[in-house]
Amino acid sequence: MYGANVNRYKKNKVLLSDPGEILLALYDGAIKFCKQARIAIETNNPAQKGQKIGSVMAILTELSATLDHDRAPELCDNLARLYDYLIDRLQTASGEMDVGPLDEVTVHLEKLRETWGEAVRIAAQEKSVGSQASNG
Repeated sequence: MYGANVNRYKKNKVLLSDPGEILLALYDGAIKFCKQARIAIETNNPAQKGQKIGSVMAILTELSATLDHDRAPELCDNLARLYDYLIDRLQTASGEMDVGPLDEVTVHLEKLRETWGEAVRIAAQEKSVGSQASNG
């Protein structure tokens, strides 16, 4: 019963979330899975490593698939190439049970999350200022 309520809450939270919040949540999840994959490699748990790296790859694939190339073609092309590179590094980490490429991916994801977090914060401020101006 409790688990079903938690799942319903999580589903509703996603449905009601701002796209910027969803983007940040995806980055947060990918970073968390990278860190869990690192622990799995360090503890020689290939099944857990595979599951966590697979989750990061799924998130990166989703991020790449949802890029809007019509709105920002150059940015989207660069992000798509970066996501492809990160997936390649994840495959290397997985195949070689090597934390080096995984750490590289984590650093990139943390930087992207920080950058997008700032963009979302600025957009929210501008939206707030805009709505105050139209109400005033």
